[in-house]
Amino acid sequence: MRQIILVPTDFSNNSLTATYYALELAQNMHVDIHILHAYRPFTSAFQSPLANQTDEQRARLGAEKGLADFTEKLGNDYSVNITTGIVKSSLLDGVDNYIAQNNVCMVIMGTRGASGMRTDVLGSNTYDLAKHIAQPMLIVPEYAKPFRLNKVVFFTDYQKKDVNTLRSLQSLLGKSAPISCTLVHIHENGRPTDADLAELKEWQEMLTTKVDFDDLSSELVHVQENVDSVNEILDRLQADLTLLTLIGGRNFFEKLFHKSLARAIILNPKTPVLLTGGVE
Repeated sequence: MRQIILVPTDFSNNSLTATYYALELAQNMHVDIHILHAYRPFTSAFQSPLANQTDEQRARLGAEKGLADFTEKLGNDYSVNITTGIVKSSLLDGVDNYIAQNNVCMVIMGTRGASGMRTDVLGSNTYDLAKHIAQPMLIVPEYAKPFRLNKVVFFTDYQKKDVNTLRSLQSLLGKSAPISCTLVHIHENGRPTDADLAELKEWQEMLTTKVDFDDLSSELVHVQENVDSVNEILDRLQADLTLLTLIGGRNFFEKLFHKSLARAIILNPKTPVLLTGGVE
């Protein structure tokens, strides 16, 4: 069964940007794309059954037209097998059902919905999916730069599952892909010592040995854990992708909220962010 990148869409500009990323990545990975739109028609106990039926038909026709217009904007310049679908359900249920029946290797979504507002953390839909699904998830900012995937910045806090996170990146993108990865640890308390530098170097060597990643370097940065510091690091290292290890299983947000670095990266993505739980 061929692998599939699932791209939920609400037809927003950010969804379009995320889908372009998915198409480029699918070409590199030699996988298929499925674009999914979930809709929920308005119904009311105060309306007649006929009025509710009419509203439901109108909602479905609107969803079908929206999906047709959306896919037309993508053009046909990609050598990728694209399928589309609409479901009458919540997005979470629609994604769950699709994943249960198909070989989904990744879910790709934007950070800002059709309303133009970001609620909670990543937009309510993206937030709900990120804390629920087991598949790796790529979060694409609204104004992401054109697709490029040469340099990855992997922010680490020495989690055991970093090994599996790096393996996930390698398996998703292919070992032969010319990707360099910089392992970055932010040291906030006092000036870094030789022992701190040695700890990061040992972590880098361990990951290189266990994952056999060809181009892995490391950098210890002494700055405050905040959005500006993270973005400066990403700019300086010319990052195309930010990589994070999720901790605490699928309830990772409850634990990440206690880590200002992870929160800064997720709330204000400078680059696309690949979230993975480091699945064995």
